[in-house]
Amino acid sequence: ARMAPALVVQHVFPEGPNPGRFVVRVDTGAESRVDEHGEPNDETYVAYELVQEKLVMFHTWTPDALRGKGLAALVVLEAFVWAETHGKRIVPECSYVSNTFLEKRPDLKRLVDG
Repeated sequence: ARMAPALVVQHVFPEGPNPGRFVVRVDTGAESRVDEHGEPNDETYVAYELVQEKLVMFHTWTPDALRGKGLAALVVLEAFVWAETHGKRIVPECSYVSNTFLEKRPDLKRLVDG
């Protein structure tokens, strides 16, 4: 049996008008493409803007084929770890982060601003 490759969370820094992203790409066997909203079929990510030393997390995306695998939690956790390591606070504007994720990880609420 072929071992599934370890999932690596990439940190794409904000550049110009493009937000920052913590993203994991999964080889689904399907051709990589984006939907009508520009969302990828093989990536889960959390997008953020850096505003006065705060990570404003405003959008989380998981394609249908990858739901229920804990991938959103993986990328959001990576973002929290990065924020803490770099002395930044988190503003969870995305409901996944503010509700679902932080409900399961109340210990991380210490990083949340406000």
